[in-house]
Amino acid sequence: MKWQRILALVTTAAALATPVQAGIFFGKKKPTPVDPNQRVPELLGVVKTSPDEHKRSQAAEELRKYDPQAYPDIVPVLIDVLASDSKPSVRVEAAQTLGKLRPVSLAVGQALEQALAKDTSMRVRLQARSSLLQYHWSGYRTPKKDVNPAPQTKEPPLAPSLPTDAPAPVPTSPKPALARPAASIGLPMTPPSRQRVVVPPPGEAFPSVPVIRTTPIQTGARPLPPQPADLSLPPRW
Repeated sequence: MKWQRILALVTTAAALATPVQAGIFFGKKKPTPVDPNQRVPELLGVVKTSPDEHKRSQAAEELRKYDPQAYPDIVPVLIDVLASDSKPSVRVEAAQTLGKLRPVSLAVGQALEQALAKDTSMRVRLQARSSLLQYHWSGYRTPKKDVNPAPQTKEPPLAPSLPTDAPAPVPTSPKPALARPAASIGLPMTPPSRQRVVVPPPGEAFPSVPVIRTTPIQTGARPLPPQPADLSLPPRW
């Protein structure tokens, strides 16, 4: 019966000991606290550059424990992993972590939509759909696209407007057309006011002189009064 007494003494000592003493007695160590300022950069380096697929998946899963506002590099790195990592298991963990990060952001929502539409792995597409559904429940809305864009024309751009302090243009009136002389349009000129009169010899009649009448439109002068066809002068004594 000695072993029963020994077992009772060990049980009593374990019950009366403090948690630290009990851990030392049974060989357990208290976990050391993790410094986020040191742990987050380590995880980001592992998820980007580690050749081990399992380590990259674990790093993407552990990153969901930290606040993306305190560590803004988490979201861009996970978006890049979701789009470019060669292993579907790593992309699945990245999609699940992105769906759990808060607050929601437009970049994360668009990355999940791209993974749902274009990823070659069905596992990744299913996880992207689930994460996107949770993201919609948290307030994310897909941006609307313009279904009727403005038509583009080939018209030249409008002329630049004049500055407000520029002087207004002065309107100019058209110059009046100058009257052309009668000779230039083939019309007879108005005879001068003084002409040499030729007197015929005695006993002969005065030759008839044709009278050329002009209009005011042609010469701009008053029209001549009508004259008789034959002019007879008295004989000169």
